[in-house]
Amino acid sequence: MEEKRVNRNYAAMMAVVIISVLLIIVGAILAIDHAFPAVGFIYVMSGFAIIGGCWLVLRFFMKEEYMSVSNYDFSTGILLILAGVLLILQARAVAGHLIYVLGAILIVLGVCILQFFLQCAFMRGPFSAFLNFVFAAAVICLGAAFFLVDTPTIFANLTYFYLGVMFAGILGILALMITFIRSVKYERWLNLSAKRNKEDEPFTETYFDVKRSRERNLEDQPFTVKDLPPEPNPGRLWNEPIEEEEEIEVAPKSESHDDSRSEPEVSSSSGSGDDVKDGTSNSADGKDR
Repeated sequence: MEEKRVNRNYAAMMAVVIISVLLIIVGAILAIDHAFPAVGFIYVMSGFAIIGGCWLVLRFFMKEEYMSVSNYDFSTGILLILAGVLLILQARAVAGHLIYVLGAILIVLGVCILQFFLQCAFMRGPFSAFLNFVFAAAVICLGAAFFLVDTPTIFANLTYFYLGVMFAGILGILALMITFIRSVKYERWLNLSAKRNKEDEPFTETYFDVKRSRERNLEDQPFTVKDLPPEPNPGRLWNEPIEEEEEIEVAPKSESHDDSRSEPEVSSSSGSGDDVKDGTSNSADGKDR
């Protein structure tokens, strides 16, 4: 019985990790020092985008994911590389709108956590799904606040907003860990239920099952030279045509051959008779003596 595995998209998981770590770093530093130059963070985000895009493109070819129609890692990687290059070219202009950039990143992370909520709900994890739903709602609301709340209010409570950015990154890491653990447990449950169903169902073996098992056993056995069939004519070359052997006609037996074969028997018997006679004569001579 083949084990069932949950399909995990490690590229998306790494993207969530990178975004979360970036938010944790940016939120922690800006919460401590509001005057920290925002251009540095734009460069850091650009570097993460370019590295992540290159990794997705390489993974697309190394894992042969171009054979999957539903995989878009190549296009996503190209978009990330272009976004990183454009952010580097317009770093100072984007740094003036850092709040909106952070708001957009928070909304993207919240949507990813919302997908984790759906996955946990389908993988029979109600508590995990509830936690991810709360995390997704909190992160999306925080990201929307950067766009909806007026700028003076944001700057008046800038420390709390940056602490919220840091905690949003922590929630992204926690949501990913919860979803990964839930997927492992769900995979074990699938294999266990499949094993039980296999044991409960009646054993019915068809002709094709027997044939398939025999072929599998033959494939598992090591092949040796002894397994080769013997050659009918070892001295013949492989490309040499086989000559048909001429049939030898056997002559029928005749009476003359039977007589000739019977004569030596008579002679042998006569010879044995002479020997007997000679023996009797010799014995008679011995008595006379």
